[in-house]
Amino acid sequence: MLTCKVGKKQMNSRLLRAYQLLVTNNDKRVYYRAIRRLFRLKPVLSYLEVHLTDHCNLNCRGCSHFCPLADKIFADIEQYDRDVKQLSQLMANIKVIRLLGGEPLLHPDVSKFFEVTRTWFPKAKIYLVTNGILLSSMQESFWESCRRHSISIDVSVYPPLSSKESDFVQLAKSEGITLNAVKSSTFYIPINSRGDTEPEEGFRRCRKLFYCPIMVQGKVYLCAKAAYVHYFNKAFGTSIPNTGSVDLYDLNMTGWKVLSLIEKASEICRYCTFGWKKVPIQMWSKCHYNQDEWDVAS
Repeated sequence: MLTCKVGKKQMNSRLLRAYQLLVTNNDKRVYYRAIRRLFRLKPVLSYLEVHLTDHCNLNCRGCSHFCPLADKIFADIEQYDRDVKQLSQLMANIKVIRLLGGEPLLHPDVSKFFEVTRTWFPKAKIYLVTNGILLSSMQESFWESCRRHSISIDVSVYPPLSSKESDFVQLAKSEGITLNAVKSSTFYIPINSRGDTEPEEGFRRCRKLFYCPIMVQGKVYLCAKAAYVHYFNKAFGTSIPNTGSVDLYDLNMTGWKVLSLIEKASEICRYCTFGWKKVPIQMWSKCHYNQDEWDVAS
């Protein structure tokens, strides 16, 4: 237990409140957030995802980011620079930033996103998330940028590439880059197009499993489903709302408001399967562009 060497009479009200929070709160995350608010400091966002591409070179059935259904979209570096700069004015730090897709290595300027991210969030842990298909074809400039900006690589090893796992690890080691390889052979079926999931319960259950806010063109969404469900709607003629976003450029926006808004259920939560007691899963296979590959209600 931390003891305070300063007598209570000498402590100002904020220091006294901070001391009381410390000795009565066992949840470190809640404690540190409370202290930052108490001293009117900008908050820290624990995690953020960003698509560098919406499309992918691996066709996974049930992909929760809807990549097989997505248009060929590349993130704009100038837009990204503006958005990350704006986020840095609202947040003291982001602990973990994951640059993904789609397949981010399809982006011709992938290394520029390393530089911009590191410029505005110098203390963040930055990861590039890839399926690994293009790793061996990347130029030395890519690896040099990874080293210069302290970028780690997360490889999602899907069944078609399971034999390549050791190759990925060895390649990154030879380039002096930290690489984490995680085997993935199943997907949760993400959509309930009936829209009868109880949103509050669904959101609570989802947050126990995942915390995955994602930034898209100046907005932070609750999750990738909220950000990219328009691809599902376009493919199958549904009208699931893409609610659950925060506008970073709202003149009244603060970092604390961002955190508050992405911790609340939204209308799209009615269309999520994570409110169910048992979320349906399926083994990895190639997509055949059928609605039931994503939707338990179809």
